[in-house]
Amino acid sequence: MSVSYLRLCLSAGLLAGLAACNAPDAPPAPALPSVASTYKLTTADAAFIQQVDEMDQTQIAIAKLAATHSNSDVIKAFATTVEGDHTTNQKAVAKIASDANLTVAAKIDAADQDRVDSFSHLYGAPFDRMFLRDVVSIRTADLDKAITTAKASGGTPDIKTLATDTDRLLTDHTARAHDLIGDRTFRHHAKHKRNH
Repeated sequence: MSVSYLRLCLSAGLLAGLAACNAPDAPPAPALPSVASTYKLTTADAAFIQQVDEMDQTQIAIAKLAATHSNSDVIKAFATTVEGDHTTNQKAVAKIASDANLTVAAKIDAADQDRVDSFSHLYGAPFDRMFLRDVVSIRTADLDKAITTAKASGGTPDIKTLATDTDRLLTDHTARAHDLIGDRTFRHHAKHKRNH
């Protein structure tokens, strides 16, 4: 059998195969999986995301003021922790929102901005007291209910994880703020700073 004959047979087979691919009875090719892992959030989950994002943005803005408005190294260190934790939390919110094609507010609303502005007029011990009280008061009944609901029945594992992490963050910050409010060392340090 000559090489030319073999080539002719192979070419004929290849052409027949190509013709079969174009035949009208050929099954359609399977759809390729989507590259983006987008999903839809429930109305409750979307509202929770928005609520947490606004809280994070507000707490970051207030905590940043401590660097120039507090005289206490203890408060400044705590504020840095608060800012860092809420920044990490906000990144988790942004990831979930992006995956779900949800747009979150680029900045806080007017009411929260007024709250941030109320801190900008305070310095030293008055700022420290208001900052610590604010950290304690963030966990409203409304936010607590939203966290509990998202932990129990959030539509995706990411929502449940965010709720758990937010719960842990707020619990830790509240406990530390309570400690500082009642800490004699802090009160003495603040008094010492005012006298110098």
